[in-house]
Amino acid sequence: MASYLIAATALPGHVLPMLAIAQHLVGRGHEVRVHTASQFRAQAEATGASFTPFAPAIDHDYRDLDKRFPERQRLSSAHAQLCFGLKHFFADAMAAQHVGLRSILEEFEADAIVVDTMFCGTFPLLLGPRNKRPAVVAIGISALPLSSCDTAFFGTALPPSSTPEGRARNRAMNANLKQAMFGEVQRHFDGLLARAGSPALPEFFVDAMVKLPDLYLQLTAPSFEYPRSDLPASVRFVGPLLAPASRGFTPPDWWHELDDGRSVVLVTQGTLANQNPAQLIGPALQALAGDSKVLAIATTGGPVPPALAANLPANARVLPFLPYDRLLPKVHAMVTNGGYGSVNHALSLGVPLVVAGTSEEKPEIAARVAWSGAGINLGSGQPGARQIGDAVRKVLGESTYRQRAAALREDFARHQALAGIAEALAALRRTTTTPASAAMA
Repeated sequence: MASYLIAATALPGHVLPMLAIAQHLVGRGHEVRVHTASQFRAQAEATGASFTPFAPAIDHDYRDLDKRFPERQRLSSAHAQLCFGLKHFFADAMAAQHVGLRSILEEFEADAIVVDTMFCGTFPLLLGPRNKRPAVVAIGISALPLSSCDTAFFGTALPPSSTPEGRARNRAMNANLKQAMFGEVQRHFDGLLARAGSPALPEFFVDAMVKLPDLYLQLTAPSFEYPRSDLPASVRFVGPLLAPASRGFTPPDWWHELDDGRSVVLVTQGTLANQNPAQLIGPALQALAGDSKVLAIATTGGPVPPALAANLPANARVLPFLPYDRLLPKVHAMVTNGGYGSVNHALSLGVPLVVAGTSEEKPEIAARVAWSGAGINLGSGQPGARQIGDAVRKVLGESTYRQRAAALREDFARHQALAGIAEALAALRRTTTTPASAAMA
């Protein structure tokens, strides 16, 4: 039996994959401690793990972020808002996260600390002596952001290129944009580390998130990530982490319609960016309205807005939530804002995609869908009904999208993410000789 400390940034898309890992490790007989915001306590303890909440200074409800940081909404550009979030939500939590980890390790002898990509509290540990800390393993919960000679700067959503001209482009972009776009964020990280008595990050902060941990386990298959000739050996692909099997599911009374011969199109805006269904759900349902060959299913991720329910086309059905393990096997195409988990789950079943995402890293996920050939990138977070309708009919009508999605499904089937993560942790433990208690002494 091993002991693992799992720490997660307090956002559902970060916490939920880590809780799935916790539950799997507990099921294998390991001792697991979860460290994140207290609002996730019940879910964490339901995995069989013990739980330690964040310190009060960072123990906040993610739904209150706009109230906590009202100035972010007043910033004029999406990039300025992104930089604000990187500095004040992620970097500023680093010191309290680090203190929390060290406090737990004083009484919990962890063989490894397992964190999501954006949990920065391990930076001070990773920048210190290796024999003074347990192993650190990061889980890649979204598209791999690592700089490479073969890829454009992450965030530009440009396709990769390993030609001489492409590599020249990549080098220039990576050298210039790191400073031009994120120099202020880099200095913010380094200033916080200096105040904590740690050295500056040895490289770009995004690359450090991937390269500093002892292992970085990416939650997809290699066929859905840009090839990198300079990929570090510490980065490994373990396959997609799929939603757990649903229990106690009662199908809606229209469930039989999913098998009536029409093409089933799922429309979703994910778990966070779903406050305004007019961004994607509304125009998608409008685009497919009246098509007798299509049944549109929309999931809102929250209460169904009355206006949406009142104007529902005859060939559309809408619910707050439907379990993917029950619904996706019946789906012929998916319209999504580009959440990494949803996209990977769809591709694991060979479902082609239409992606409309502009927030966070979603343009990069949309770009990977287009690059893989398994779907269409609309290049907009608020596409029009006609644009959506044309794209949906194209992925339904042209076999190349289904064939590419099927090829990805076959590659995904070669991986079992939870088993792969557990095996990687076990192998790392065999090569790590310093006990956690001695490391933190």
